[in-house]
Order: sequence, then C-alpha cells, then structure tokens
Amino acid sequence: MTLCIAWIREFEDNEELIFATGSTLTGGEKWNHGIKLFELPRKDCLLCFAGETYHAYPLILNLISTIKHNNDLQNPVLDIQEVLLMIVDTFSELVKLIFEKPFGNISHIGSEAKFLFGGWSWKENRFRIWNIYFSKDIDAFLYNEETEKEVKSRVCVFLGDPEDECKNISKIAKQKYKDLLIKKDKFDSRLDMEPLEVLVEMSRSKDVYEVDGAIQIGKIFKSGTNEFFGIYWPSINGKPSFLGKIYEKHSMPKARYFDPDTCLILEEYIPKCLANIEVFKNSEDYEFLKSCYCDEDNYLKLDITEKEREKLLSIFQAYSYKSFMDKAEVNLNLKPIHGINNE
Repeated sequence: MTLCIAWIREFEDNEELIFATGSTLTGGEKWNHGIKLFELPRKDCLLCFAGETYHAYPLILNLISTIKHNNDLQNPVLDIQEVLLMIVDTFSELVKLIFEKPFGNISHIGSEAKFLFGGWSWKENRFRIWNIYFSKDIDAFLYNEETEKEVKSRVCVFLGDPEDECKNISKIAKQKYKDLLIKKDKFDSRLDMEPLEVLVEMSRSKDVYEVDGAIQIGKIFKSGTNEFFGIYWPSINGKPSFLGKIYEKHSMPKARYFDPDTCLILEEYIPKCLANIEVFKNSEDYEFLKSCYCDEDNYLKLDITEKEREKLLSIFQAYSYKSFMDKAEVNLNLKPIHGINNE
C-alpha cells in the first residue's frame, strides 16, 4: 500500500518528469523501508507501484531481467511506448503462469498491484505517463495514458491504495493537492513541487496508515537520462534516506537530497549574493565566480546552467572544507597535545 505521484514540473524554459512515492510495504506486516520506485535498464523511464508487494515485486524483477538481457529493449532508439507494450505483455504472461491459485474467487488474481510508468518519448518530443492495471474482463494487463498531446502543462497523476469508498487514498491526495493550489493561488501557474508537498504531508500524518516511510524521488530529463534523489526524514533534522533506506551521514549515497520541510534540494542553496567575493581573488576560480555573480552588487545570474551550478557547489564546498581545516590547525597549535612534552 502506498501513494505514487508523477507530474511534469515546469521551471524557467524547461520541463522534467518527476516520480515520488512512499516507502511502505505491507503483506501481513508493515515495513517502511521498501523500494517502490524502480530504474529500468534504460535511463529514459521510471516505474513505481501501489498495492500488494507479493505480486508487484516478481513482476518488476522479471521485467528488469527481461530488459537487461535484451539489446533491442535497451536501445534508446526504441521509443518508450514500445517499452510500455512490452511491459504490459510481460506482466500479462507472468500472471497467467500462477498455477497454485487460492480456493474460491480467483478473479482478483493480478489486480492486487498497479503501476505508474512514464518517461521521455523522443518520437513525440514530450513526456508521457501511463497507468498500468489488471483487467478482470480480459484476464490481462491494460494501460491508460494520463498525458495528452493537447495538454502540456499541469499534468499530475495520483496512484494510491486502497481505493474503497471509505478510504480512497488517491482521492484524499487529489483533494489535498487542490486545496494547496487554492491556498497558494496557483491554479493558473506552472506546476512546481506542490505534489511533493502533498506526499510529504500524508507520509508524516499519523491518520494515513497506508502512506508512510521516507519519500523516494526520481526525475527524468529531456535528454533521456534520469536522476534519483535522497531526502532527510522525517525533517531536515532527521537522517538521510535514499530509496527508503535510512543512512548515517558518513555512509549516505552520493546524491542530491531534498529538505522535506521546504521541498527544495539542499544543494540548491547557492548564495544569491556573494558580497565577499574578493576572498577568492587569488583563486583560479575567481574569474568564473565573477562571471556567475556579474552585476555591481555581486548577485547570482538568473540564467546559470546546471553545469555552472555544479561547479559553484564544488567551489563553495572546497572553500568551506579548507576554512574548517585552517581553523582546526590554528586550534591544534594553540593547545598542547596529550602525551607530548611541549617544553
């Protein structure tokens, strides 16, 4: 059980497809550290699921193996719609191979798990998202596209479980999403990280048993590549988590991490103004910094590229480390070291 959300984020003149989900696995027990967001053996798409793990995991693992050992499916020339068709066929074939079915009504076999699949379609030059579900009528998996050619903005898809009348997780999430847009007066604005704010709120809430665990986040870019993100959980004062697993700070995977309190990437906290830029005057990076903080008051340019942003982060991290080590050496010289005669 969980809540999955996929949406197209628009910023500046760019778009990116974001997937986010909780980390709860259920099946007679509850475990908040399960992987629910999957990278397939090609970088232009992602897959996540809601529902029962005991059916979702075998289907996904078989799918990953199938793509991994098929050169045609790994070839980026193959558009993701063709990959979608292969996923639906693979899932349908696997469900039919279940042979020791439970007694009684077996019409639900296959319907315990449902999936969100999406990525960048180079043929149509747009992001596409599909809902993959099991049809009891034809005893096979089907798909429904959640993105239309005519609608290229404000695309947000919710997939939740359970979906009974008393507690429909998707319905609850959609209402919270609408309420948030009203509160921010953003119904006519481009979609940013509002869906993530909803997921964070529901995952933290004690009233929503089905949605829990640290958030898992992945992005797909128009270049046909993807990136996975960690998050500090349950707040910025918590521990880093990556794909549902909690880490100590010294062992955390090398990735960018979200602050759940602001839904911003921590590494994006680049100084907007570098008033002390002259401290870098003797550095080989000085001219680069001047090109990024280029006006009279040394404010950051609005149009810096992702590559420039990464280089700025590297410069500031190196400067912070050097400053720390310089202070540590000064303190070391001022204090006697145990076991050494300082006379």
